[in-house]
Amino acid sequence: MENDKGLKELEQKVFRSYFKDGLWDIYGALILLGFGLTMVTGWDYLIIAFAAIAVILLLFRQRIVIPRLGQVKFSSELQVKTKRSKLIAMAILTFTMLLGVVFFVLYSTNNMPRWLDTWMGDYFFVAFGGVLAMLIAAAAYIVGVWRYHIYAVLTFIAYVLANMLRSNDMEGIPIIVVGCTILISGVTILTRFLRKYPLPPQETGGA
Repeated sequence: MENDKGLKELEQKVFRSYFKDGLWDIYGALILLGFGLTMVTGWDYLIIAFAAIAVILLLFRQRIVIPRLGQVKFSSELQVKTKRSKLIAMAILTFTMLLGVVFFVLYSTNNMPRWLDTWMGDYFFVAFGGVLAMLIAAAAYIVGVWRYHIYAVLTFIAYVLANMLRSNDMEGIPIIVVGCTILISGVTILTRFLRKYPLPPQETGGA
């Protein structure tokens, strides 16, 4: 029984290690920076450019993480838990997207209730930041990386401040500050990860 408990704890530790390289932190930071810089400059292509950089970074993630940590086949119990977590994440993401589509349709067809239209006009950034923070917090719970909860709180605070600064055309500043903070955190974590897990020496045919 104790061996089973120890094995499960080891599996959980290895599972969480795949999310502790800092690359997901950098990904989120780039998205926030894209939003913030777009608000400040008015250049819509910036969010697209930053999102593209973030996606390219994640595409190379397997080449950075797997050679250092290796492939691990987890137990059926943990695989089931992982699948369940992915289903929950997909459900949250789908619900959020559907909610966004509903709001877009109501807004574009001028069928949005007056009270909701007024509220969204006054507190759009608060609503957007709240949804984004909930997604980050859900990811933190699913993968067990608790610093993501801090990111969720910082993101929500940034969008609340952005809503307060709309009249001064400075709404992008808090989002840029939080994005830079998370980016510094991600780069620091990635640097420690690379030092802690160097690439194994290449095997040679004559060895």
